[in-house]
Amino acid sequence: MTDYVLVGGGAFAREILGWFTPDLPAGDRFAGYIDDGVGPLQAAGYDLPQLGGVADFRPNPSQRLVMALTDPAGKAAVAGTLLAAGGEFATLIHPRAWVTSTARIGKGVVIALFADISADAKVGDFATVNGYSSVGHDAELGAYSTLSGYVDLTGYVKVGPKCFFGTGARVLPKVSVGEGSTIGAGAVVVRTVAAGSTVYAAPARKL
Repeated sequence: MTDYVLVGGGAFAREILGWFTPDLPAGDRFAGYIDDGVGPLQAAGYDLPQLGGVADFRPNPSQRLVMALTDPAGKAAVAGTLLAAGGEFATLIHPRAWVTSTARIGKGVVIALFADISADAKVGDFATVNGYSSVGHDAELGAYSTLSGYVDLTGYVKVGPKCFFGTGARVLPKVSVGEGSTIGAGAVVVRTVAAGSTVYAAPARKL
């Protein structure tokens, strides 16, 4: 039996509940969530107990934390706090995701249904891969990065830590995206993106 505790009570937490609850193994359950806000899931009509905020939460050995945040910088900060408190993070891979046997998946990762992690791809710790997104063969997705839905990282792409990709963004083969970059929805990245950049459109450029 595993008690999962969601880290965050926002929209992505609600998506995780909807995707994973029907397919949890017998005896496993979402036991609650932590959030620094006041009852965000209750306000949205969900009957899941709030177990406190990030700073005051003390995990017990039966619990596995699930990263339900999508902001890369926020994930990094919160994960650091909870790991220091002794928290253990689960990696959740939806049974209807396609993950090859040669892919390498880090800890604290969430891979949604219909995502595709291809041959010899690497997904770093606390990365998020939303529905219908893909990490192509030999591609690397950096720690704490987030792919929104329908993002396509093609073969040999390298994405640094703490990057965010809006819905429908695409990176062409062998292109690199530097740490802390934001790739806007629908962008097509055809050349290297420097660290800390924000780019939009097709071909992707700073606006």
